[in-house]
Amino acid sequence: MTGEAFIKTILQKGKDAKDKASLEFSDISLEQLNWKPFPQSWSIAQCLDHLIMSHTSYFHNLEKITEGNYKMNFWERWSPFTSLSGRLLKQQLQEQPKKKFKAPKKIQPSASEMKMEIVECYYKSLDNFLEYISNCKKIDIDKTIITSPTLSMVTYSLRDAFQFLIQHEHRHINQAIRVKTNEDFPKE
Repeated sequence: MTGEAFIKTILQKGKDAKDKASLEFSDISLEQLNWKPFPQSWSIAQCLDHLIMSHTSYFHNLEKITEGNYKMNFWERWSPFTSLSGRLLKQQLQEQPKKKFKAPKKIQPSASEMKMEIVECYYKSLDNFLEYISNCKKIDIDKTIITSPTLSMVTYSLRDAFQFLIQHEHRHINQAIRVKTNEDFPKE
């Protein structure tokens, strides 16, 4: 699939994630937003906070890329593991998880209760993220290699990053929906 066609597909999947979140969380109470099925699991607010941190961890590089100021470093140009890393992340971060993973410390959500604004912050963050992706239509997303913002030895193509990040988006929106559908979820 060409870069432009791929980006169009990714943007639609991003819009679908926002629509799904809006449908599920637009009329939620503060208590429901912060409720957890188990102490070690995440609330809806924490799922959204995690996605915000995930988006923003890429903003610096995406800004440089879209402005034409991005220069790949030595490791990004020569890492023999770039394709493998991208492939593994696409497999691991499926929309429907086969296995749970612990989020890297840098993008773990706050343990504190969050305010209602987290929902609107999530929408704004996703909109910004999708705008960066949209601005990459003229970029060679297969030859532009970036380093993971959470693991400095891991590199992958921009195409792979966009694919696994949108899968990751849906993965955590689905997780938040599962919290909401838990039989013990607080009723209004």
